[in-house]
Amino acid sequence: MGASVKIDGVGEAITDPTGSFHIDAADPQLVRSVTVSSSQTVDRVTRLRVPGPAATLTLMPTSLDLVAFDQMFRGGGVLHRWTSAPRVVFQNRVLQFTNISDIDYTALATLTPDADATSILADLTWTLPQLTGNAFSQFADQQRETASEGDRVRVSRPGLVVVARYEGLTAATGYWGYTRWSWNGTGEMTAAILMLDRGFDTSSSPFKRSLRAHEFGHALGYNHVILRASVMNQAATIEPNAFDRDGAKFAFQRPPLNRTPDNDPEPFTGNLRALTSQVYWAGDR
Repeated sequence: MGASVKIDGVGEAITDPTGSFHIDAADPQLVRSVTVSSSQTVDRVTRLRVPGPAATLTLMPTSLDLVAFDQMFRGGGVLHRWTSAPRVVFQNRVLQFTNISDIDYTALATLTPDADATSILADLTWTLPQLTGNAFSQFADQQRETASEGDRVRVSRPGLVVVARYEGLTAATGYWGYTRWSWNGTGEMTAAILMLDRGFDTSSSPFKRSLRAHEFGHALGYNHVILRASVMNQAATIEPNAFDRDGAKFAFQRPPLNRTPDNDPEPFTGNLRALTSQVYWAGDR
């Protein structure tokens, strides 16, 4: 059965077997509300320039666990995501953990071995396409840096995901890892601080890669899932699975600030763009 496409002020059409539709509309060109619905898909509400160039609209199947999708990708009610591949910096020097809200930490004498740094970055690179619906296959940039012992290392840096091992994180918090992440007024991710407890990350635990993937999910702007198995379960013992990969695909087919069930934001206007100077932070284990 074809999907119904209703364009505010213009009319309604039913898609053909290929999913295509055409509606004639008179000038002038206006941005109009569009609702696409069918018995097999979640209703999508978006906007199109009408008349205007051809557009492709993707739909979420009703089989998608929408509640779990919202938990992971639309925490707080709206979607936050990176709109370009993030840049990653790995700090070779182990940092002394103090508390989760600091923006700089003291560099210790201990260095992360090159092989371990390579392993961490490889695991994050492995996670990236799986949790971005293959929108990003690699980081925009990947660097390593080495602070001098005793330096204060700033880990809050616009446009970057800063990754390091921390001494004393688990002892102070009980967490194997912790990540803080930020977004702006248009829902675009802007930065992240990814912390790995040195003791756990050098242990023989079978969950080191799942923990790294989980924390990187936070760095991408995602929240905990409690309703089903997911890399974003709080325990951080599951690697990315089919739900995570499918959900990420739909998340990256949607603009930031998309909200449940599948409503795209109003067209950006001058007063909304002004909000981009405001940055918001969140954090979780």
